[in-house]
Amino acid sequence: MALYDNKYWLLSHIRNSFISTDDTGMCELVMKPETKQVKDTFFSQEPFPDSEDSEEDDDEDTGSYDIQLDTGYNLRERSMTAARLEKMEYMIRNAARIKHVKWECHSDQKDQELFVAKQTKHDPIIEKKSGLSKIIKETVNMPVNPFIDYARYDGVGQIKIPTRKYNIFLTMLPEDQRNYPINVCCVASAKIQDLIGLILLKCSTNYDYSLKPLHYYGLYLTEDNGEVDHDFPGLDNKECVAKFGFTYLGLVEHKEPLKAISLEPEGTPTSSESGKKRTTSSSKAEENKQMKQDMMILDGHNKAMEAPLFKLYRAHIVNKLWWWKVEVHIGISGEKIEIDPIVHKNSKLPFVKQIPVSHNMDCIAWCEETDTRGSKGSFRIVYATGFGSERNNPYSSNYSSFNLSSSLQSSSSFKHYDFEADKEVTEEIVQKINLILNLRTSQSRMEYLAIRERKDMNKRKSFKYLRS
Repeated sequence: MALYDNKYWLLSHIRNSFISTDDTGMCELVMKPETKQVKDTFFSQEPFPDSEDSEEDDDEDTGSYDIQLDTGYNLRERSMTAARLEKMEYMIRNAARIKHVKWECHSDQKDQELFVAKQTKHDPIIEKKSGLSKIIKETVNMPVNPFIDYARYDGVGQIKIPTRKYNIFLTMLPEDQRNYPINVCCVASAKIQDLIGLILLKCSTNYDYSLKPLHYYGLYLTEDNGEVDHDFPGLDNKECVAKFGFTYLGLVEHKEPLKAISLEPEGTPTSSESGKKRTTSSSKAEENKQMKQDMMILDGHNKAMEAPLFKLYRAHIVNKLWWWKVEVHIGISGEKIEIDPIVHKNSKLPFVKQIPVSHNMDCIAWCEETDTRGSKGSFRIVYATGFGSERNNPYSSNYSSFNLSSSLQSSSSFKHYDFEADKEVTEEIVQKINLILNLRTSQSRMEYLAIRERKDMNKRKSFKYLRS
């Protein structure tokens, strides 16, 4: 334990022990300046210092006896001989993996002896043909069907193109084959001549019968049992098929070709060419006129079908006495009419009750367009108050009672609304309501029409009385 009697060793040991465990480094900064002071103090108190102490005094900064940086056992650097031996050992290991092959050039004769060609037998190649290729090869020299050009008028498989379907009786076939009609579908823009060509094309592909040219055939009206009605003339070849609505027709074969006869006015001699041109132009004009009429009829049918569907319109309800308008939504369907006011934040009419109103379609008696001014139009809807709609109508006292000018409209059973909207919207609303009213006959409408009829009769009587 004499080793711990050395004060300098203890001081160095304490300082270095704290340094090794103190990560902040504050211990070293605090205790290091005390080394010189401790040395001077101890040297002054000991009159006869030891020889060992004097040797330790030569060191200004004594290191730790536990933390020894240099123990005298440093690793010796690697010599070149060891590195060379390691490299030689690596090369020996790699050399053991290398295989040396001696390249020798062989003659062609030796190669032929080593690699003998094997003779193989090839099976004969049989050319395969599909059934379609056989049919095409067989039909190359066949005559072309003279009616093949009329295939473009076939309406089967057409999309978004109007078509017409007919049941055609082929009267020139044998009795066992002509009793059953064939179904033919053609486009609506085709002419009777094109329809005949399409019928002959289907007949040539389905029946073994020798056909004559196109102008030897004509279409006639036929009963559903196949009996041709010869009291009526055949259909004109220049007319459009959309013009006729018959479903059963008969194809009749004539002995002589048909000739088109055009009647000219008396006393106006014209050449054959001018007559043909006039006939063609007149037929085209009639065809266009007929197409327009058909389109109008089709448009009317579409509107009649869409009339019961609900649709919302925007208009203004008008009071002619107080000169104000309220913007509303008018919802029209096949069951009822709904009037829903549009509420605005900055409304100038706070005293008007803005409550939605609903009328059953059986209560609606009349709808008509009253006035048209520029791009605006006015219309009137007359409704009956005796069917339970008046008690839910907040506009009955504000809108209707102010506008009942005539004796008819001021009756206790009928009142009306006046609306104003764009011209197109006005026409559409009036047409839609009238289509719905025509589809369903209500008691209120019949009563209103009877009142109008009596009123018209009274006007006629009064007019006759004034004239007399």
